[in-house]
Amino acid sequence: MSADNWAQCPRCTATGLKALDERDEAVQASYGKVPVDEFDEARRQHAAAVREFDLRHNTFREDYEIYGAEGGVITVEYAGSCSECGLELSFTDQRPIPGLEVQR
Repeated sequence: MSADNWAQCPRCTATGLKALDERDEAVQASYGKVPVDEFDEARRQHAAAVREFDLRHNTFREDYEIYGAEGGVITVEYAGSCSECGLELSFTDQRPIPGLEVQR
């Protein structure tokens, strides 16, 4: 069996949330220091950025394959990568089915 999936990249998510938090802190810090209309506009822009972040596209492609029951050893192969930030992960794991002798 093999499959693929698209997900939201955990690195891009963390980076985006940090940037939104920093932007929110800057907007809040400007309260009382800038004209009201400028403060309100900064809040509107921040709210729009939050909405855009919530609607972001999935950029992390996952490919995986699981096989081997017939031979007594299950093999799991996984590879994932982000098309935006370049995050990559891949691994292979094998597990014998308990109580069976491995057939070759």
